[in-house]
Amino acid sequence: MAINIKGTIVQATKLADGNVRLDFWMTNDGLNSNGQLRFAMTLTSADFTSFNTTVNGGSTGATLSKAYAEDANRNDYHRGFIVSV
Repeated sequence: MAINIKGTIVQATKLADGNVRLDFWMTNDGLNSNGQLRFAMTLTSADFTSFNTTVNGGSTGATLSKAYAEDANRNDYHRGFIVSV
């Protein structure tokens, strides 16, 4: 069984170009962001819809993978966003 899973707030934002940005924020209490952006990912609107249709609307075990090139949709991310591992 998994343990020590950090609390996360997932925020989905529809962008002007139609894409959807998912922001993953850290949380200390499970309710409120502590202001630290953990990760962000921008999906094309078509891919966001296909994830919902295929996985959410699918049967148990349904999966879907999409690959994005490095620096794809750069203008959709927060200003100054840098991925760090």
